[in-house]
Amino acid sequence: MRINKFYSKIIVGLAIAFFIVLFSFLAIKRYQTLNSYYYDLGIMDQVVYNTSRGRLLQMTNQDLMKNVSRFAIHFDPIMIIFSPFYLIYKGPEILLVGQAAIVGMGAWAVFLLAEEILRIGHKKSKSYLMPVIFSLLYLFYFAIQRVVLFDFHGVALATTFLLFALYYLEVKKWNRYFFYIILSLFTKEHIGLVIFLLGLYIVFIKKEKRVGLITSLLGFAFFVVTVYLIIPLSRGGSHFAIGYFGHIRERFFSIIKDGFRYSIMILTPSIYSLFSPLVLMIAIPEWAINVVSSNNNMTSYLYHYNSVIVSFVFYSLILGSRNFNYLVKNKVIRNLFFIIYISLNLYSVYKYNPLPYFVEKSIRYEEIRSITRDTIDDWREKLKDENIAVSTTPKLAPFFTERITYQNFLYDPSYAEMSQTEDDIMKTIDDYKVADYVIIYRPEIGDIDSQTIPVKFYERLKEDKNYRMIYSDDISEKSIEVYRKIKS
Repeated sequence: MRINKFYSKIIVGLAIAFFIVLFSFLAIKRYQTLNSYYYDLGIMDQVVYNTSRGRLLQMTNQDLMKNVSRFAIHFDPIMIIFSPFYLIYKGPEILLVGQAAIVGMGAWAVFLLAEEILRIGHKKSKSYLMPVIFSLLYLFYFAIQRVVLFDFHGVALATTFLLFALYYLEVKKWNRYFFYIILSLFTKEHIGLVIFLLGLYIVFIKKEKRVGLITSLLGFAFFVVTVYLIIPLSRGGSHFAIGYFGHIRERFFSIIKDGFRYSIMILTPSIYSLFSPLVLMIAIPEWAINVVSSNNNMTSYLYHYNSVIVSFVFYSLILGSRNFNYLVKNKVIRNLFFIIYISLNLYSVYKYNPLPYFVEKSIRYEEIRSITRDTIDDWREKLKDENIAVSTTPKLAPFFTERITYQNFLYDPSYAEMSQTEDDIMKTIDDYKVADYVIIYRPEIGDIDSQTIPVKFYERLKEDKNYRMIYSDDISEKSIEVYRKIKS
């Protein structure tokens, strides 16, 4: 089957547009049906909102109960690019649509990479079939679809930025290459380690010594400055995630087991990558961070932790397909291997993708009760003054974080993986007291008779004589309750 350049661009362009529209819709529906949380959509919303109002990357630190720079948690200043849009419309929808658009555009970078690496149009082959297939499978890759549905994260944008950097590396347009390298560095502090190894790859494999050395030095310097200077100075202590990397000796065998499972999951849809293993090695720092971490979310297919790896999976996929065709001349074997490749992609889509239909774990965001929707809208309007300090349960957070001070009611669900105990969490039970209003979504509390941690937090609020319930949309386990601080 042959596809010329014009029609191939039309196909890829339409696929990208469809992806952006579909996943913007699904991401917004997820948020509007109370399936997003303070961790992390609420956090990102407050950071970008405050930035749009001149408070650069400010957020409320839940432990210190005061506003600090976002750099106290992660170095991801890329979020600044979204702040001007908050002057037109303030709300998480800006982040969700922007993320879907930028991540979706990674398919165009894949198309350009495949066109260049496979030398389509330069030699005998005039068909753009393979660049089109690689681009479409990028849009169907589980890590791409999952990342745009799990709230918003700056590092998700690194996938596209790195793919464009790799394309401009291939065509030796160095100004554009470094532009995208810098953009990728601005998505998270640990990207510097990957950029450091990319520089070594450029020196020893691509034989571009000057560019490679600059890349490595830039990546290494960035990592050291952000992790050991900017974040500690902003935080007043070491990086919070260090707690994820304790007790490695005791966890050694589980790390090996989980690492193998994780690698199989990532590489199953990209078996051509096995014919370009050195490129996969560039992402080793990211791979190691995810596997060694005690936070099981980091080796899950559900979250954003795979974003940087995806760029090099597709780069190695394209290079690997070229190497495979160079090594294997028999057309029957080539076609058979291609069928296996497509089959594994279909299996991966069925197993891990978040589509509404045709997959093992389809996602369907059920509409919330009209009374719940009306209550959220009414109180969002009543408390729109950014100077009002608010605390809510996690699912309500993204509706109320466009303000100077916000305190999450309850706690970080990953506390146990940071070596915190229930006793540590109970020390934060009174943190809501910095808020003028506390808003509770009862389904997040659970069975009142269970005496779980959320129930203990809720009972403390109910017993607090400094707060009085001023509203409940109905008296049931599905209600929203509003408490106001009694002024002395």
